[in-house]
Amino acid sequence: MKKLVFAFILLFGASAFSQVLKPSDFVIDPSKPFVYLKFDHIGPRKPHQDGEGNIGLWLIVVNNCRIPIVFRASGGLPGAPEAVLEDEVVEDEPIMQIFSSDQEMKDYESDLKRRKERLKHKPIGYSFEVSGVARVQPGEKIVISFPLNHVDEYWYLRVKFALDLNNSSIAIGPFTYLPFYKWDIPKSERLSDTNPPILKH
Repeated sequence: MKKLVFAFILLFGASAFSQVLKPSDFVIDPSKPFVYLKFDHIGPRKPHQDGEGNIGLWLIVVNNCRIPIVFRASGGLPGAPEAVLEDEVVEDEPIMQIFSSDQEMKDYESDLKRRKERLKHKPIGYSFEVSGVARVQPGEKIVISFPLNHVDEYWYLRVKFALDLNNSSIAIGPFTYLPFYKWDIPKSERLSDTNPPILKH
């Protein structure tokens, strides 16, 4: 009997909770993720570290939820030329493949060699010993930029954020990661190895 009463309480509580909270209570536009990155343009950018080119990847962060979000940042307000958000550059692991011919195997081995050489030049992303907080309010968006080489055929960038629930959110999380791949750049805007960006000398 006690188990039956306990089960009834759980069922009643879950039903009441579902009636109180709706997706629209958290997400502004239900057709989109609650926070997402989208491509803006490729264009001039002030280098922030030695060796960077002067062409950057410009992205838009959209806060599509009803809670402010926070990022670790350095150098000023997001959208300003000097503003930088922390990011990680992550190797895109190769996909396991099944080969139907010797030529496919040779092509795969050739690509692995190319991958190995390219990964020698993979950047590490932005990380700051001392950083501030970039806050994006519900329904708002900010424009951010990274060096163009933070995305490649063999790696991608990701930025992490936390819901702004208290003063320690950006320090302890929990965190959500927003990835961006080279293939997220429209094909017409994508620069290839035969059409590299202009570097600042």
